[in-house]
Amino acid sequence: MASYPFATPSASRGPRAAPLTSEPGIWQELTSNQQLHTQGDRVSDDYRASHCAPGYGAHYRKTHESGYYAALWEKIEIPLILGVLRPMGGAGRNCLDFACGTGRITNVAASVFGEVVGADISKSMLGSAQVPPNVRLRHVDMTIEPLGETFDVVTAFRFFLNAEDRLKRDALKAINAHLKDGGRLVCNVHMNATSPIGLVCRLLNRLFGRTIRNTLGAARFSELLTASGFIVEEMIPYGYLPRPGNLVPGVCEALMEPFEKASRTLHVPGQLAQHFLVIAKKR
Repeated sequence: MASYPFATPSASRGPRAAPLTSEPGIWQELTSNQQLHTQGDRVSDDYRASHCAPGYGAHYRKTHESGYYAALWEKIEIPLILGVLRPMGGAGRNCLDFACGTGRITNVAASVFGEVVGADISKSMLGSAQVPPNVRLRHVDMTIEPLGETFDVVTAFRFFLNAEDRLKRDALKAINAHLKDGGRLVCNVHMNATSPIGLVCRLLNRLFGRTIRNTLGAARFSELLTASGFIVEEMIPYGYLPRPGNLVPGVCEALMEPFEKASRTLHVPGQLAQHFLVIAKKR
């Protein structure tokens, strides 16, 4: 297991992904007895409910079309994710994208795996997804209804940070059950508790006496993974340029890549990165 500060594999600095087709995939809708509310906020006591808010899919896509998150995705995350997934992929291997949302990670996985399943509980998010023919979309809460199949790799991005603790544990249990023996979970946390912005968020939470923004540190997440039947093999920090909210999006786009390269050249500790990617093996 890699620990802070940790190095990023050279593969993560490879070329960007090739354009992905937008042909719709198969949406296999399953039913659930769980009742979901339709109102959500940035921080919610019920992540399932906030994730399913009407129009949330369109809002999520718009968030990643420009500014910090767009630059992070295009210049940092796509090369990093491809560098991690390519050695795990192949025509005869399959991948599950847990909480796939609008299908960003699903599409990247589809370029390196023969078959990909994207699962999410939000019709709003799945309705905004455009995926290639080797992807099946499933509308299902996997913590309640198993898919009935297992996978070589499971991805889960932008999920664990905002999920409440019980849901984190339930999700990790479900993911573990859907992995083949020796299979791997590749996931991320997008607000590292020890990053500059993470520290600011924690301070604001304390000052206001409530959670304004969620944060999650590498040590705590590693504990959760270990307790859920995983062996943490590697943690890769990324996103050293602090996110300035909706301010100066053009500056973010221009500085994202050189700031990242400079941080790695100078061996800036991983604790200061805003995000980190985790590779964990089923025990």
